Amino acid sequence: MKIKMKICGSRVHGVGYRPWLIEAAIDSGLQGFYAVNRTENKIQTVMILVEGDEESISNFEEMVKNNKPQPAIVDSIEVEGHEGDVMSLDKYAAINTSTQLNKAIPLLLGMNSKMYQLLDKQDRMLNTISEIKDLRDDLEVQRNSIRQERTEKNIRIE
Repeated sequence: MKIKMKICGSRVHGVGYRPWLIEAAIDSGLQGFYAVNRTENKIQTVMILVEGDEESISNFEEMVKNNKPQPAIVDSIEVEGHEGDVMSLDKYAAINTSTQLNKAIPLLLGMNSKMYQLLDKQDRMLNTISEIKDLRDDLEVQRNSIRQERTEKNIRIE
């Protein structure tokens, strides 16, 4: 059995829908799976093709209709039969993992760069704190010296 689902909404792209759908497909025991983001008439859609036995597809359909990734905003879900080929779930999952890693690598590299900038700022702050402590120690020495001078002066006057 094969079906085509279309999830439409103002926020269904960039919210982790496809990885979420892969997990739902695995949990449902599907054999075939394919999902792609599209824009139709300025509306975000996720088009899904699935293949499996009737129970697996029914479980998947129920899961998709009753759940979604937290940041997603879904307006409608359409389901119809499908006659064409559907990629194997394991093959699609491998391709999607690679795609998600390719998206993540620039973000991780950017985070790495920012981390070095933060560490540099932290080092400068620690140096500043050390300099302030040194100045405070110098002031304490001067203050004690002035006290001692005043005390000696007061002793001479008396």
